[in-house]
Amino acid sequence: MNINRMKCKKKILILAITFVTVFALIAPNFMSSSSYTVGVIVQGNNSNEVAQVVENYGGEVTSYLEIIDGVGAIIPERMIAQLLAEPMISSITPDAAVNLADGDNRDDHSKNKDTNKNNKNIPATNYPDVTGADIAWEGGATGAEVAIAVIDTGIDTKTLFAKNKKAAERLIGWVDFVENKKKPHDPNGHGTHIAGIIANPQIGEDGEWNGIAPQANIVSVRVLNKEGFGTYEQVIQGIQWVVEHKDEYGIKIMNLSLVSPVQSPYWADPLNQAVTRAWAEGITVVVAAGNGGPDPMTIGVPGNNPYVITVGAFTDNYTPNDWSDDYIAPFSAAGPTLDGFVKPDVVAPGAHMLSPMPKNSYLAHLYKDSKVGQDYYSIAGTSQATAVVSGIAALALDQNPALTPDEIKFRLMGTSLLWVDIETEEALYSMWQQGMGRVNAVDAVYADMNGVANLGMDIEADLAGTQHYEGYTYYDEELGQFVLRSGFGAWAGDFGAWAGDFGAWAGGFGAWAGGFGAWAGDFGAWAGGFGAWAGGFGAWAGDFGAWAGDFGAWAGGFGAWAGGFGAWAGGFGAWAGSVPWDGTKYDSASFVDDFLIGKSPNLTSTTTSIGIAP
Repeated sequence: MNINRMKCKKKILILAITFVTVFALIAPNFMSSSSYTVGVIVQGNNSNEVAQVVENYGGEVTSYLEIIDGVGAIIPERMIAQLLAEPMISSITPDAAVNLADGDNRDDHSKNKDTNKNNKNIPATNYPDVTGADIAWEGGATGAEVAIAVIDTGIDTKTLFAKNKKAAERLIGWVDFVENKKKPHDPNGHGTHIAGIIANPQIGEDGEWNGIAPQANIVSVRVLNKEGFGTYEQVIQGIQWVVEHKDEYGIKIMNLSLVSPVQSPYWADPLNQAVTRAWAEGITVVVAAGNGGPDPMTIGVPGNNPYVITVGAFTDNYTPNDWSDDYIAPFSAAGPTLDGFVKPDVVAPGAHMLSPMPKNSYLAHLYKDSKVGQDYYSIAGTSQATAVVSGIAALALDQNPALTPDEIKFRLMGTSLLWVDIETEEALYSMWQQGMGRVNAVDAVYADMNGVANLGMDIEADLAGTQHYEGYTYYDEELGQFVLRSGFGAWAGDFGAWAGDFGAWAGGFGAWAGGFGAWAGDFGAWAGGFGAWAGGFGAWAGDFGAWAGDFGAWAGGFGAWAGGFGAWAGGFGAWAGSVPWDGTKYDSASFVDDFLIGKSPNLTSTTTSIGIAP
């Protein structure tokens, strides 16, 4: 898998430090004295050759990351430039921080309407009803025989399966890249909470299962520590393990409810490369958009990966049987991505999400006021929304095991329901907030529809470094809006356009929790005759806007975009360091210059979205 572009005429040296507090866990003072060692991801032609070069320069190889033709390593900071000059080395990336994409919703504390805290019974969860998963169960879809890899903080089987030994047998695999423990455990609690949303087999007070896919199998991959933090190296190790063991355990879905700041174009990012490889190997990857919303361009890594399913969050506003007052959560990250792609792909329930969590875990102590009933905790975030979609994907695979990742993405998006104004039938949220709309489990599982997402994108060429892509979003300086290129996807007028100062929406798209509107659409068609997404997913990708050049080199002097969009700085308008990046962490000219050549800036002073909903 030569995804590291050894034949690329220019090498990528990524010198970002993200979330310095967490990065200190890996190596001290990355940019300071040359006497320090640093944690990095080193890539080249293959892992064995890279490891040899690293050791020749006095570095310590900490892991072999064959999935990205690289290694995790600790190297002397003073040796970075010399190491990069070696012909067998293509890139050196900081072992960046990764953390949870969820958190406690403090609004829930003031209006907890779920269940009496002192109730000793198992409370009922509402998200199966809100998404229609309970109706899908009636047709026989329960997720049986489908295995989901949950890459997270671990799992506590006694809590999740309520000490039911028979149910606990559905945890069919476990690996720990944090402490290398042989038995499943979850000192943080997040992984158990996420696995519960996906596949909790407990019966709630309403007499129904509490998880979306209650008979699915779980494979737990621990990559985040007790506090919910990890590194690129650990997450990539986890993804690699899943790919290597997918046939052994029958893994069809990978849930990544975690996030890291964007450092580079999606294709130059090692974590994204691993995620893309998993997708290419037949694993449906479902990832969190992040909790940096509502501002634009807040989608994190790996949510900015164009191939995978990126999930935003909405709330039922504590009225699961009344959709009219639902709204997209303000914390839900919004697109476009820095590569111009429309994200998220769909939105799912992600507020006041009840799920089991070990009572002695880090999050249980931190958010003790969120406890509801017996070992259940109410937490909000795109992490939880991601778990919902992973569960729905499992229901779809239960009924049609032959579905490919691109087909599952097509079904999820093509059956989602658009958020529209009741009277005008215009979109209340743009495509960069709601994607295709609200997930619809029943149609995603049973609809008679055929098609694939990611049309026109050659994933193997992308991995090999011979072809890369940009999205269709651009910033119209005259209109002051984000819009899509005309002629692609049948978009018209200002429908879905984005305007205002980072968070305001053009066209009267409505308040966050006012006006509410309705969910509408026939298999996800946008209202008003603007064209259905189903059958038109190629509008976001394809040959138009593809990166050109020999073996991954960017055309136009390693800085301009090929394929008709023109250079980012100038013709494209959005990437010149002024509008629309003004006032964001991406507003410096140095960031633009670095991004154009696939090199990350120094983001030492920024913080990543930890998922705490304000």
